[in-house]
Amino acid sequence: MKNILQILILVLFIQTCYAQKPESIQSFARVQYPISWYKEQGKAWQQRINENPADQIAWLNYFRANRVVVFHDTTDRRSDEERNAQLKDIVDRMEKAIPNSYEYNFCRWQLGGNDMKYYSFLEKAVAIAPDRTEHIDYMINIGEMERNINQRDEYSLKLFNSDQVSSGMMYYNYNTLIGLDKNAILLTGGDNDTYPAWLLQAKGIRRDVKVINLHLLQINAYREKIFRELGIATLDIDPEKDPTQFKSKIIDAVSRNKNKLPVYLALTAAGCETYTDSIENDLYLTGLSYLYSKQPLDNMAYLKKNIEQLFALDYIDKPFYHEISTERIKEVNTNYLVPMIKLYQHYKTSGDLVRQKWMKDKLILISKDTDQEEATLKYLD
Repeated sequence: MKNILQILILVLFIQTCYAQKPESIQSFARVQYPISWYKEQGKAWQQRINENPADQIAWLNYFRANRVVVFHDTTDRRSDEERNAQLKDIVDRMEKAIPNSYEYNFCRWQLGGNDMKYYSFLEKAVAIAPDRTEHIDYMINIGEMERNINQRDEYSLKLFNSDQVSSGMMYYNYNTLIGLDKNAILLTGGDNDTYPAWLLQAKGIRRDVKVINLHLLQINAYREKIFRELGIATLDIDPEKDPTQFKSKIIDAVSRNKNKLPVYLALTAAGCETYTDSIENDLYLTGLSYLYSKQPLDNMAYLKKNIEQLFALDYIDKPFYHEISTERIKEVNTNYLVPMIKLYQHYKTSGDLVRQKWMKDKLILISKDTDQEEATLKYLD
């Protein structure tokens, strides 16, 4: 009996040693770990809450860990309602434990999913701790949605000064913006191709470009404001009732703006086939974006100008800065591969051996240690 007890104690000791220690959960858009890590972190932070139910930081990280799992666990077969109910239960428990905290009010706002009905919770969180950084992205969003560009700029600069912005993402988005025609409209798809672009504009770079996030365009009130600004006829499709039809029409609808401003789709947003299937033949690769055009155009001229003359590429092989999102940058930089391969083939065909080698070296460097490395090397060989 004594031996069994000793074995049990030893097992518990080993489990305790190997259990994850609670760690601060960073934005999933900036730093990503396997879903299993977030599940373990959820347990670790739950244990911290059990020890001290008033631990505000523990509640925030517990919510964040569970939020990543709810949004990104592809093995979860529960309905959206069931998964959202899990997050709602956490926030409801926060309300009982820490009702007047920044953490509770901020998470209650997040739970609402940009619904302005919950804006009072975000306002209260900002009032409690105006120097906190968690709310900055949302204040940028609201500035954009309310078309208060001064607010968007103000909080974009706060984001920059918070040291939470990836330098590599800034360079990547600089190259995206710099490769667009004057007064262009750029349609983006997520955090990493939207916030850095707005931040660059807050610093005075390519303010002539209108950067519009496709997800925000699904919000009726915001879309109506943007369409009025651009002189676009109302799109009689409700994105909530028919999201597939809406996505298939939205790019063409934006192209019908009254001033005939050129419309680009960022490569980072082009992965959703619902947006592009119906217009695939009208998208021309120009660098880190596609130019939407009903008329044929020479996109090789765009590629040569952008990659040879305009893009800042030294950051790829000479990164003289501290990078906070190494793996994310490595992944997003693979978007250079397709335009560079097209240019590499052009140099090869035209006999430009110097530029062909320059392009080959860049392709090898960018693909190194990514899931595109084998295919890239095979193509070059």
